[in-house]
Amino acid sequence: MQLRRPHQRRARAVAALFLTAVAVTAISGAGVAAVAEAGASVAAVPQAAAPPCEAWTGGGQPPDPAGTDHDNYLSGVAVLSPCNAWAVGEYYPEQTLIVHWDGAAWTQVPSPSPGTEASLRAVAPVSPTDIWAVGQYFDGTALRTLTVHWDGAAWTQVPSPNVSGTKIDNLVAVRATSATDAWAVGNYTNSNNVSQTLILHWNGSAWKQVKSPNPGGPARDQELTSVASVSAKNAWAVGFYYNGSFDQSIILHWNGTAWKQQKSPDPGTQGTFLFGVRASSPTNAWAAGSSYNGTADKTLIVHWNGSAWKQVKTPNPGGSAQNNDLSSIAVTPTGDAWAAGELATGTGMRTLVLHLDGSVWRLESTPSLGGSVIDDTLTAVGASADSSSVWAVGHYYNGSVEQTLAIHCC
Repeated sequence: MQLRRPHQRRARAVAALFLTAVAVTAISGAGVAAVAEAGASVAAVPQAAAPPCEAWTGGGQPPDPAGTDHDNYLSGVAVLSPCNAWAVGEYYPEQTLIVHWDGAAWTQVPSPSPGTEASLRAVAPVSPTDIWAVGQYFDGTALRTLTVHWDGAAWTQVPSPNVSGTKIDNLVAVRATSATDAWAVGNYTNSNNVSQTLILHWNGSAWKQVKSPNPGGPARDQELTSVASVSAKNAWAVGFYYNGSFDQSIILHWNGTAWKQQKSPDPGTQGTFLFGVRASSPTNAWAAGSSYNGTADKTLIVHWNGSAWKQVKTPNPGGSAQNNDLSSIAVTPTGDAWAAGELATGTGMRTLVLHLDGSVWRLESTPSLGGSVIDDTLTAVGASADSSSVWAVGHYYNGSVEQTLAIHCC
């Protein structure tokens, strides 16, 4: 077992919920922008220039279908245009949640919710009529992978594989370059109840498991947390693994034939974690997470320049004694980038967004809805291709339960 992991209150809650269920059972409208965001190549279409987003606001909160007495969460977001965005998550009693932004308001859209407990963790578009979301559900015996698809009219479940004999198969990230090329990543537990990396690929007709490295070996935990696609022959996946003493970062690369581990920075003397990765070209990719040196988590961003991954300087507004964590990153086709997460103040957690200003990552001023002593957490960030609209989503604590959270830069 790992000695520690960064402050990820939502992730731990979900894991505990599903592990408990397993144990109990054992005992008993903008196509070009959308494609660009997904990483696919299309013919250029003339578009009016849009100014980059300038300020973050907390208006227009998504619905909380479980109400104010039960938990509601958002875990993933995709921004196709200023008037077209999707966010996914779950709400009590463990049902999938999908909401859509039409430029004026967030509206819940019906979504498949198989099993007794189901959750969606990430969403990725190919076009406005071709969008994937992934997660997991409990089938009464084990936790299973969940993939759902939007065809422009409805969300439907699509069959996805699970590793034979496992109790937990979990998808947490998805990315696509075309209708015939998408990746989903996460983890599964082997026969020793140890977490191993899991990668699935969509070929246009079916999801299939693809062999993936496990640098910690079969006796130590490891998981993948995010995936990015540049082309059918160029993709990245990130996460972390336990080396026997502490966690180290994982960066894997797809070369069109196989996934192979790449050398990655590990600045945390007692733990390094990567939770998000995005790429705009073969020579420009970013990954975000946190590092731990014994006192508190520090923001971590690493950059791929075409030959190596290197750590870059990032702010830690919570200070040296408080946790500063990044859980997601967004990169546009032009190289504009944002990273989102949370920071501790000593009395609660606050929203945290960093923006790449030229070659420097700078802190953005963002709202927190939970109040001065209540937690706010951002779990995902997404941007339109022209940088005119950026959404970051997550959840905040209202004093008794979690509520959906969305902040907007426009």
